[in-house]
Amino acid sequence: MTIAPLLSFDLDRTYPAPPEKVWGALTRAELLERWLCPDPEWLVSSCEVEAAQGGGYRIRFGPRPAGDDYREVATFAVFEPVTRLVMDVVTSGEDMNESSRCTMLLHPVDGGTRLDLTVEGLSGDDAVEGMRTGWAACLESLAGALD
Repeated sequence: MTIAPLLSFDLDRTYPAPPEKVWGALTRAELLERWLCPDPEWLVSSCEVEAAQGGGYRIRFGPRPAGDDYREVATFAVFEPVTRLVMDVVTSGEDMNESSRCTMLLHPVDGGTRLDLTVEGLSGDDAVEGMRTGWAACLESLAGALD
């Protein structure tokens, strides 16, 4: 019997902000759109969030001027305010159609919050590397949204 490898990755980042503020950046449209598309050459053309169990977000983003080359739709499978957010995410666009499960855990630490991210269920090694690169940039950009 052959078992396919689990295609996933983990990232973490510590922010000098309380967990409530980090949680807000994950679940409020006006903040989410500031950090989920960190490429300055791109823009978010629309962002909607329903911050509740079973809710989620819909975001369209991409290169200027239209900003609508890619769509990301997330459903909040687990919504435990200020501690845990589990999302089933579909990202699609002209060169991508990828599904994943993203788990974000928030831990209070001295002087701030550590965010642990696990992304799993990716389709292949290229998807893992592309998503890891994208998420690392997003988590870096999240620091700016918390200022």
